[in-house]
Amino acid sequence: MRKHIKIAIISFLVIFYFGGCNTENNFIPSYLKIDSFNVDASSIGGNNVHQITTFQLYQNNQFLGTYPIPSQIPLDAEGKNNFIFAPYVKLNGSSQTYGSYKVLNPLDTFISLSRNSTTNFTPKLVYRSKAKILWQEDFQNSTSTLIPISVTKGDTTQIVSRPFVLNNRFSGYTNCYAATFENTDSFKSMDLGCFDIFKNIPLDGVSVYFEFDVKTDLPIQVALKRNSPTNGNEYVPYLVINPTGGVWKRFYTDLIYEIQGQAAGTTFQIIYSIDKPASFSGSHEILFDNIRLSHLN
Repeated sequence: MRKHIKIAIISFLVIFYFGGCNTENNFIPSYLKIDSFNVDASSIGGNNVHQITTFQLYQNNQFLGTYPIPSQIPLDAEGKNNFIFAPYVKLNGSSQTYGSYKVLNPLDTFISLSRNSTTNFTPKLVYRSKAKILWQEDFQNSTSTLIPISVTKGDTTQIVSRPFVLNNRFSGYTNCYAATFENTDSFKSMDLGCFDIFKNIPLDGVSVYFEFDVKTDLPIQVALKRNSPTNGNEYVPYLVINPTGGVWKRFYTDLIYEIQGQAAGTTFQIIYSIDKPASFSGSHEILFDNIRLSHLN
């Protein structure tokens, strides 16, 4: 009798121990699926075009990690949980360099989860109240900030209507800025666009974000023209944009290194330029749209 009781107790302990370990080490997760982000730019009077490709995620004040978009994230949680989504963007078009896009407010929200099921969620971000928009240009009306530039006879610069799709989103027609080369077999160079001179950019190390959409079959040089009381006019090449393969691409840059530490009173102007090799056979039309220059106050 005692032998049978002892065997029963041992069997119960074995089942309890291994059963407990199995429950602890093989929890049933809930899944949070993020396919895209939305941006509400109504507070700054702008459009909602963006290319947020990465985000940092916090759950109940605990940092979970940095995730690409889209992501499906397994979580050991259920019920209502607090999440914070902080947006990140590719800097200078590099897939290896990401930066926090600080002019957008991270989303702080609650999401209800259920184990063994997937919750789809699309974070909606708004601009911070301290976001300062220095320049916005989407070519939708007659108040364009373009400064007329001189082009060679046969070349043109104008605002046109063209199809616009960015990573299968925002599809439709848009008014955009087009610079077009005359179809000749000679080497040609062109300043594609020249814009307002900015006098109020912070010089104390604040990130200054410059973003735009572009479609081009030729490399484009983006440069800053600095005019300082101490050094006079300086042409500072900043970024070379490679051909975009017949599609629209969005670029984010942080101009902090070209701007910080400059003398008080320094002004800045952004210039796009391009060289067309002889006998170039691709598209002679270069398109720009949805330009924005911003920083935090």
